[in-house]
Amino acid sequence: MKKFLKISVWVLTIAAIACLWYFTRQEHIAHPLKRVDMTLIRTDNHGFIDSVEVYNNIMKICDTVNNTDVTMIPVDSVRNYLKSIPWAVYSDANITLDEVLVVQIVECQPVMRVYNKKGQSVYIDEDGIVYPVKSGNPLHLLIGSGILDFKAVTQKSVSVYDEMYRNSDLPKIYEVMREIQNNSYSNCCVKQVYYDGKEYELVMNNVDMKVVLGNGVNVDVKLRNLQYFFERMQGSPDLKDYCKINFNFENQVVCTRNKNKK
Repeated sequence: MKKFLKISVWVLTIAAIACLWYFTRQEHIAHPLKRVDMTLIRTDNHGFIDSVEVYNNIMKICDTVNNTDVTMIPVDSVRNYLKSIPWAVYSDANITLDEVLVVQIVECQPVMRVYNKKGQSVYIDEDGIVYPVKSGNPLHLLIGSGILDFKAVTQKSVSVYDEMYRNSDLPKIYEVMREIQNNSYSNCCVKQVYYDGKEYELVMNNVDMKVVLGNGVNVDVKLRNLQYFFERMQGSPDLKDYCKINFNFENQVVCTRNKNKK
C-alpha cells in the first residue's frame, strides 16, 4: 500500500509539472512579440554600426504584422543577420518568457588603419581581425601606409593571417605596428608607419626628421634603442642638426646631419 501511494504521489507530481509547463508554454505562445530590446556595446559614440538601421532590419525580419505569436518569429534569421554585420565581434538574439526579443551586439575596437599602395584601407584590431572601412568614421588610430600589396575587405571581417592575406604585406606591417603599440614610449610618440618596400620609416609626434626603423627583424630591440636615444637627446639643441636617425643597425644608432651643418 505504501509503495502504491509513493508511486501515485510521483505520478501526480510529474503530471502537475507537465501541466504547469504546458499551460506556461501555451500562455507564452499565445501572445505576440511585445518589443525588441537591443543593446549595442562600443567604446566610441560614433562607431561603425548604425543602431537605427540594424533595429529596423530586425523588425523587418520579425515581420510582427504576419507573425502574430512568438513561435513564428524567425530568431535564427535574426541571428544570421547579426552575424553578417562585419563590425560586430559578438552578437546574439533570444526571446524571453515575457515575449521580448533581446538583442546584444558588441562592436569591434580597431587599433590601426592600414592603406595599400592603391590608397584603399582597412581597420585592424589588436587580435589581427581586419574590418572594412566605413566613411564618416575618422578614428584617431596608428596609420600604416606605403608600398603595400593587399586587398581591402568590403563586406566582411577576416583575420590578417587568413589565406587571402597569407602572401601579402598586411601581416608583416601589422606585426611591426603591434610592436610599436606594445611599447609604451613608441605608442605615444609614433603616429604613422611607412613601408618603402624594404624598410619601415616612422613619423613621430615630437621630432621633425626621418626616423628609420629598418626591416621587420628585432623590432622590439630597435624600439628600445629608439626610446633610449630620444630620451637622452630630449631638450638637446644638437637634435636639430640631424635630418635622419637610423635604428636598423645592431648595437648602434646612425645619425645623418643636415647638409647645411658641418
